[in-house]
Parts: sequence; structure tokens; C-alpha cells
Amino acid sequence: MMSRERIFSITEKIADEFKKSGVKVKDSRKLKSAMIAAFTEEMKFFEALDREARERIERMRKKVVEGTGEWQALYQRFFEEAFSKRVRL
Repeated sequence: MMSRERIFSITEKIADEFKKSGVKVKDSRKLKSAMIAAFTEEMKFFEALDREARERIERMRKKVVEGTGEWQALYQRFFEEAFSKRVRL
């Protein structure tokens, strides 16, 4: 997960880019707070997908060693399946 400090840093950079591009913001604290909340929520979402993919690999009869090509392929497949179950594009 991205650290809280990293999220703060990114939101500061985005707010600075808004200023540079001429976007006027009434309340920069509210803007930063909303961005922090959005980043945090997204991180929770992707952590849940990660957890689900890892749990599915662990529950398999055949034990697959993390880091191997087979593990990576299974992780990618299970992660994408979990993502597609939750997101309808």
C-alpha cells in the first residue's frame, strides 16, 4: 500500500499543477482532503483484490511458490477475475 506520506506528496503535486495551469480552487484543503480520500479508497479496493488473488492461490491443492512464473500467471488471472467481478466497464 502507498504510505500516507506518499499520498500527501502526490496530492500536493496535483494541487500545484492545478495552480500552474490556471485552475482556480476555492478551498485547497477541501480539494486535498477529497483527493486523499479517493486515493485511500482506491488503495483499499486494490488491496482487497490482491488479498483475494493470494487467497485463491493459497487454497489450491497444488502448492505454488510465490515469485515463480506459474505463481505470477495465476496471480494475474485471479486478480483480473476479482477485478472484473467488481467493476463493469
